[in-house]
Amino acid sequence: MISDEAFSEEVSTLAKTAFGVAYLILKNPSDCEDAMSAAILSAYENRHTLRKRNSFRAWFLQILRNKAYTILREHRRVEPTEQLPETPAPFADPAAAMDVRTAVMRLPEIQRNALLLQQEGYALEEIGTILEIPVGTVKSRLSRAKETLRTILEETRYE
Repeated sequence: MISDEAFSEEVSTLAKTAFGVAYLILKNPSDCEDAMSAAILSAYENRHTLRKRNSFRAWFLQILRNKAYTILREHRRVEPTEQLPETPAPFADPAAAMDVRTAVMRLPEIQRNALLLQQEGYALEEIGTILEIPVGTVKSRLSRAKETLRTILEETRYE
């Protein structure tokens, strides 16, 4: 079982990424905070079920994802896609960065989640664990996401 101190360290390390994962699902900072609180409590209460400490990241994010979807089902509301997550733009041109963010938000949710988790640095196996899908499905979703993103960006370039 993971110690209280180690648990606290792991959660602190994951806080920003975890909030981002919750935001991908909920698109509302207040709901993200609720999901984070519920996930931390649930993970702490069930920390004895964690078999390997090096699996903490995927284990915790899976709990968080489940809590976020529970909140989403409870609210049963749809948020407009114009609300984009606050992420640093990797482009010198702010307009180009907005185009990419807008294009990413236009992706189907299953593709967008896989793509954004990959961009956060997660391995294919970790993405599969978090999204509860096989690695092969992760690969195909990433491939489709990149192709769809390319198409969306080409369309906006010629408009």
